[in-house]
Amino acid sequence: MQTERNHKLGITLVIGATAIFAMQDAITKHLVTDYPITFIIMARYWVFFAVGTIMAARADAGFKNTVRSRKPAIQIARGLILVFEIAMVGLAFKTMGLAEVIALFQSYPLFVTALAAIFLGEKVGWRRWLALAVGFGGILVILRPGSGVMEFGAVYTMLGAIAYALYQILTRVSGTSDSAVTSFFYVGAVGAVLMTLGLPLFWVSMAPVDLLWLSLLCVMAMVAHFFLIKALTLAPATLLQPFNYLQLVWSIIVGWIIFRDMPDLWTFVGGFIVVGSGLFVFYREQKRAAERKKQLLKENAV
Repeated sequence: MQTERNHKLGITLVIGATAIFAMQDAITKHLVTDYPITFIIMARYWVFFAVGTIMAARADAGFKNTVRSRKPAIQIARGLILVFEIAMVGLAFKTMGLAEVIALFQSYPLFVTALAAIFLGEKVGWRRWLALAVGFGGILVILRPGSGVMEFGAVYTMLGAIAYALYQILTRVSGTSDSAVTSFFYVGAVGAVLMTLGLPLFWVSMAPVDLLWLSLLCVMAMVAHFFLIKALTLAPATLLQPFNYLQLVWSIIVGWIIFRDMPDLWTFVGGFIVVGSGLFVFYREQKRAAERKKQLLKENAV
């Protein structure tokens, strides 16, 4: 009974996190119309770094041991790639609606699977390759090359999705030797240092009301990430992962309410194909993992 309650609470937290991410994206879209995306990223990373430092200081292993990585080069690469991803998505919001950006960005699990096969040597069966092909077909439905729909915002979004997929791959690699807190700290530290180095180039004065929006953006980002971390302590990732796609639903709702943006029919169709393909790939990955575990147990029994 307690396990069931924990699972339900975990699902609720993930749903809450996806809703917060949609509202966070709306604030970002509002701010990037008047301020450089670099300035917004810098402010976010200052908060990110502060939270990461607090988490490392409170870790059981102690601050010094927690921030000592066995794979520092990979951790630094993760941090740089995530800065690039956030910048690309932020630039996409300048010219595209929330739902269009998120629909395209939801293709990142497909890129994760493809990159894992290339760089990690993970075996991908024909069903998943077929699902990847269908998913990329969904991307083409959204973009409709040659129709005049494709724009720089779409290019930025796809670059962001590929970058986030690479970030996920490197997270898998670093996770074999470093703790989650260590990885969290490095991402915040690398981003904060990088963006602060460019401070003289893009520092701007903000209107008081927009300063409040930026502060809310930073708080919401931390709350959403806390929800995700907490959810993973209550329920397995295999149960929670499909609910992450609800961010597209929230983005459609928030985009229409705030900006009166409503995706066209082709974006809905393409988004459905992309999400459906991603869910099928996720299902096949879990089935393969279960089969490997079953086979391992059988070998050990013998």
